[in-house]
Amino acid sequence: MRAIARFAMRSPTAASVSAAAYAVFALVFAPLMVLSGAVVGLAALRGGFSRGIQVALSAALIAGIIYYARLREPMAGVLVGATWLPVLFAALVLRASESQGLALSVCAGFAALFALTTRMLIPDMQAHWLARLMEIGESVKSQGGTFFKDDDVALIASVMHEATLVMTGLFWMTAVLLARWWQSALYNPGGFGSEFRSLVIPRAISPLAAVVAVLALLQVFAGAPGGLASDLLIVLVVLFAFQGLALLHHRVHKLNLARGWMVGLYVLLLLMPHRVGLILAIAGIADTVLDVRGLRVRRPPVD
Repeated sequence: MRAIARFAMRSPTAASVSAAAYAVFALVFAPLMVLSGAVVGLAALRGGFSRGIQVALSAALIAGIIYYARLREPMAGVLVGATWLPVLFAALVLRASESQGLALSVCAGFAALFALTTRMLIPDMQAHWLARLMEIGESVKSQGGTFFKDDDVALIASVMHEATLVMTGLFWMTAVLLARWWQSALYNPGGFGSEFRSLVIPRAISPLAAVVAVLALLQVFAGAPGGLASDLLIVLVVLFAFQGLALLHHRVHKLNLARGWMVGLYVLLLLMPHRVGLILAIAGIADTVLDVRGLRVRRPPVD
């Protein structure tokens, strides 16, 4: 992983080629898109806005040309560049503030904007995904393949929007953190760990989270779950899950426990992402309210 960052930092051209290459390889293995976003984020962290936007635009142009040659999709480069923008802006915020929590909150803001935009453009989200999946199924069957049963397709369609929202938020947040880890590995060894263990979501977001949670519950009681409030709640759960993760890293480090504890946690997170992610989010919210790590600066009492 460090070799990727080391090559990308040789020059803006190397960074652009790296970001474009991983974006193209993501057609085969989607998680590689995180690497492409992290390269753009690393360029912004090291060189500021001018370097970051230069790398993003050049990489989008290269990827767009390859996408067009492969898929005949003229807007692919624009879409790829737009996908990198939240990472770019979050990296700039992190560069200026040195606050991972604030940077992740920027990513959450873009995820909320994504949710709002999709809700406005696609009123009936389940019907949209059902139609798309049926089209894919017909294409697969016409080529002699097999696809899910109709009942299974309907079930998948009912959660596709929420799954897309979670993956989008995770992509942006993970890319920013990976970019920061690369920067630390190359120029400040050990710096990322201490910074991540101190990750705190801005307290101003907590009242917003409470309001969104109440609105989402009201939607459920009204018999209309799955609206915009639910989307925003999902984004906030993903956001606070990172603080919960930072809290656990902090406790393991402070108590000098074996790394196996965190390995076990990540295994559980992969096996049961919904349950473990929700538990981490609750831990993160509790840390915000109770200051479990004692990170707030306490003023001395006034006589």
